[in-house]
Amino acid sequence: MTILDAELDAAAALALVADELGDRCGAVAFDGEVRAALPPRRQGGGDVVRALFDLEPRLLDSDYELAFRRAEGSKRALVVVLCDLLEEAAARPLVRAVPVLTRRHAVLVGSPSDPALEAVAKDKGARPLYVEARATVAGDVLAARARAAAQVRAAGARVLEAPPDRLPAMLVAAYLRAKARAVL
Repeated sequence: MTILDAELDAAAALALVADELGDRCGAVAFDGEVRAALPPRRQGGGDVVRALFDLEPRLLDSDYELAFRRAEGSKRALVVVLCDLLEEAAARPLVRAVPVLTRRHAVLVGSPSDPALEAVAKDKGARPLYVEARATVAGDVLAARARAAAQVRAAGARVLEAPPDRLPAMLVAAYLRAKARAVL
């Protein structure tokens, strides 16, 4: 499963649960440009799934501010941003743009974790030098991801990281908690 697949599964799960609860949902898919935009509406889950189904990743930096401006003036909502938190430099555009949303909305950033990388980083014990080096590099990557997540939190968003197969369920649970607490 790719990162994009995990994120699309999570978006579909959120949209379809919102339909079941009678909430409005929409989506903005973007990289350097907006590739799909669906304004929030009731029973919009099917449209969200259809609009996002054929998306393919492109090697472009994401323009978060451009995408976030689409939601800036809308009714208060839980805005879920699905992205890969790699490291601080890659997260900077997200960190700079989060305040565009947090002025009006509750913001949750969902990011798939990498269980294989975590396993490599935890590989302890007597081992050859190349395995030790690999574990050190994996640990450094995980530390960079943690620093990026901390920066996003400091900008005002809640961050939820989960293995790709668990990300949809965990985001739906976070949405239901926010709804129960009247955060929306």
